[in-house]
Amino acid sequence: MRDAGTTSDLPQRADTLRADLTDAGLATIEATLELAVCSHHAATGNSPGLQATTSRLHQLTADGDYAYYTDIAHFMADLPLPDQPASQARWLDGEQTARTRWRTLVTTRRARTARPL
Repeated sequence: MRDAGTTSDLPQRADTLRADLTDAGLATIEATLELAVCSHHAATGNSPGLQATTSRLHQLTADGDYAYYTDIAHFMADLPLPDQPASQARWLDGEQTARTRWRTLVTTRRARTARPL
């Protein structure tokens, strides 16, 4: 998350880390990695990368574990939730407030890295 939107090699670094996590049998951490990559793609405005990463994240969380990560990815990208969301999350301040907060993180990151769309 620290490097989201600030470096062009983040997707390649994520590929390496993804392989290392799989080799080490730490597949559950992969969802967290995918969420970080979604943040990067949202901050850089990389729609194809965001779509591919969100799809991987959805597959990783389809069993319900960390399914709210998919919600967060959609919030960051200002996308509607899927018709059949895997998450049953009930956001403390409501979905719209959570959506606004996550989206603000992305727009602030974009402004700080001067990457207008």
